[in-house]
Amino acid sequence: MDKIFAKVREVSTKHFVKMILYSSLVGVVSGIGAVILRWLIAFFHNLFFYGKFSLSYNSNAHFISRFGNYIIIIPVIGMLIVGYITERYAKEAKGGGVSEVIDAMLRNKGRIRPIVSLIEILVSAIGIGSGESVGEEGPIVLIGSSFGSTFGQLLHLEPKDTILLVGAGAAGGLAAILNAPIAGVLFAIELIIPEFSAQSFIPLIISSAIATNIARIFLGAQPSFIVPHYAVISPWEYFLYFILGIVSGFVAIFFTYMHSKTEVLFDRMKMSPYIKPAIGGIVVGILGFLFLKWTGHYYIFGGGYAFISDTLTNQSIPLLVVLALIVAKIIATTFSLGSGGSGGILVPSFYVGAATGGAFGIIVHHFFPTVTALPAAYAIVGMASVTSGTTGAVLTTIVMSYELTRSYEIILPVMLGAVMSSFIATFLYGKTVYTEPLLRKKNVLFNGKRELNLLSMIRVNEAMIKDPIYLHPDDKVKYAKELVTKNKIGAIPVVDRDNHLMGIVRYIDIVKEDDEKKIAGFIEKIDLSIPSYATLLDASHKMEDIGLNVLAVVDKDGHFIGVLPIARLREIYVGKRDELL
Repeated sequence: MDKIFAKVREVSTKHFVKMILYSSLVGVVSGIGAVILRWLIAFFHNLFFYGKFSLSYNSNAHFISRFGNYIIIIPVIGMLIVGYITERYAKEAKGGGVSEVIDAMLRNKGRIRPIVSLIEILVSAIGIGSGESVGEEGPIVLIGSSFGSTFGQLLHLEPKDTILLVGAGAAGGLAAILNAPIAGVLFAIELIIPEFSAQSFIPLIISSAIATNIARIFLGAQPSFIVPHYAVISPWEYFLYFILGIVSGFVAIFFTYMHSKTEVLFDRMKMSPYIKPAIGGIVVGILGFLFLKWTGHYYIFGGGYAFISDTLTNQSIPLLVVLALIVAKIIATTFSLGSGGSGGILVPSFYVGAATGGAFGIIVHHFFPTVTALPAAYAIVGMASVTSGTTGAVLTTIVMSYELTRSYEIILPVMLGAVMSSFIATFLYGKTVYTEPLLRKKNVLFNGKRELNLLSMIRVNEAMIKDPIYLHPDDKVKYAKELVTKNKIGAIPVVDRDNHLMGIVRYIDIVKEDDEKKIAGFIEKIDLSIPSYATLLDASHKMEDIGLNVLAVVDKDGHFIGVLPIARLREIYVGKRDELL
């Protein structure tokens, strides 16, 4: 027995060491990918707005293009290029990036095409560089995850190991691009990996640490935002931060709702997918132009780091402008992504949150100047709160707010606001910017709970019993009793001679009946059918709705082809869970 245990430990140790090495390599590539993405964004930004070749670019500083009023068409040109490349070579590169990674986890065991990372790094750089109102964090998550997936496929790793490397790529990419290594790990745990165990921590941490260090070598070690240290002025402020959390929750719902409706709007447009991005580009271009004429700054272009930095450092921005930017940024971002653009929604969430908190802070500080902190403190809390509500990643956003600003003194209000915002958004809307696109897809069902995510990865036709028990209307009660006794089930499906489902016969209804009667008189016409292409999550919901522990599986023509008892559903779930852990 000791030899057996020793052999098991030896195999486990070798596997663990291999995963450490693999995740290290994923971290290296994720870090390099983040550096290249930043350089490419700088290159295209200078090309589009200044007509020059340069890698010098400070995203936290405002800029004015040399092309004057023609800046309206710059986002149009950039997004047309993005639309052409993604539609032609990698449609997976469209959108925010994170939802696409989650989709690959749920439907394809973490497999992502290798070309996606190359296309994603190009189109996101072109889009952001030309002013597309998105962030770079979504693309780098997809880029890192794509490499982790490709690496796992090349080495023919088991699905659970490939999925872990996908998570390592996501953690490394996000950590490197935002200089937030802890948040990168938590992001992968909260949003990417469908099942998590303590053993998953180490590969994620290693990838995140290596990627962050590589990015720091080339991009610098400073936090994303250099802000003064703010503190709670009075205990009464916690009530105000509580209110800010609630307000942020409603803003997050509006952002998520607009994101969904805009995507649906463009999906229904009957025009070439190569042309649709031009609409998003013109909306972004016009908004940037209008704010330039109104305020002297574009404000809308790109992720919006310059505005966030201004807000967090308490720069004087009129309240009306800040309120207008909340709506304008949401419109610009949702049109950028909905029309076929490529980029992240996390940084725009920071932007909208900072604007929400900043506006709230301006108001309360005006009325209660002696017991409230400066508006910038509320901007920090708002940034975390709205992001928590839009993404559903509460712990990630709390930690990320510290790593982005290094402002620990305000962490308690950040925690309060983030939790309240997530509660409001979950309770009243129940969807996030990452899960909403998945909920609209017919071939995947996602609701954010890990055990349900696993069930949504498996089709009914993979789990059903293909030699089912069934009855015909002309069968005798005696035969039905024999089937029930032999198979220990409480109900049996009934099908007609064309193999179409008619209903069920319950044992309790026939146990005292004459054996020679036909079961046609005892059929309960209840719809217990489930399509073979449905997921086990669909099946579990159906069982709950009709109050039965067995379903009849039908094909696309409605023919009865199998049964799915609840015991089989549980068996498959446990097997899938063990496979991924």
